[in-house]
Amino acid sequence: MDAKATGGLIARRRKEQNWSQGDLAERLHVTDKAVSKWETGRGLPSVDLLEPLAEALDLTVSELLSGRELTPEELPKAAEAQVMESMERERRTRRRSFFATTALALIGIAAIGVGTRLAAHYLGSVPETDLEGLERQAFASLATPRRAIVYDFDYYDLEIVETERRGDYLAALCTDGAGKWCMCVYERDSVFTDRWRGGGGKPYLPAGELGSWNFGNPQEAVIIFCGGDLPEEAVWYTFQNSGITYTCPIENGRVLDVFVLPDTGDISSYPEEVLDQDGNPLDVRYEGDLRPETWR
Repeated sequence: MDAKATGGLIARRRKEQNWSQGDLAERLHVTDKAVSKWETGRGLPSVDLLEPLAEALDLTVSELLSGRELTPEELPKAAEAQVMESMERERRTRRRSFFATTALALIGIAAIGVGTRLAAHYLGSVPETDLEGLERQAFASLATPRRAIVYDFDYYDLEIVETERRGDYLAALCTDGAGKWCMCVYERDSVFTDRWRGGGGKPYLPAGELGSWNFGNPQEAVIIFCGGDLPEEAVWYTFQNSGITYTCPIENGRVLDVFVLPDTGDISSYPEEVLDQDGNPLDVRYEGDLRPETWR
């Protein structure tokens, strides 16, 4: 439908009837402003007004839609064309509606998926300053009924006494307050980078024993040393990695060190010796120490 052509036809036929815009509006129960919009091409009559408007102007609906008077021969073709146009317009409308609805649905699903993913990342992680949250994650990562029985460790009384962070890794040295220790490892959350997610560790460390936890790959090996209630005279400990010997301090009878070693061929390292102030080896048990008990 050509709005200007239809408007011109309406205006011409109205004037032929010697009607004002108000007269035509009154017959159709619309305002004269509506008639003015039709005649100037700034609007079109609604579908329910086409038939009464055409009848008032002594036109057919096909002529009104075509914007001109039609000959008897043209009327059937015009009517058919208008029906086809109407069907095509309806098809396009439905298609646009379908794609719009589908797009909105997909956007909604994506938004729900993203929201769920974000929620999972946020709720499954805690900030480094939230010690209670870190303790809950340590409990979830380390505590099982079997471990509690085997190690006689009271995980319900688990308490973090020290944390150490290196790059994307965080370690927490924990005790149950009854002379037993454990260590939990956390990784930085991939979405909320100021939050941490528990990922395992050493579920048990006897008092006075120095232990280690190793993981990663040759491109980035992560080695963690940990222990509590070490002898007062224990000041240093040593370990080797890729032929290099490292000497590290022991403070307040505790050890919690995180090393991230790039491009190493050795992703497993264990404590070698525990030393006093003068560098003399102490008779301290450490993980990886294969000496018979009688040698210590």
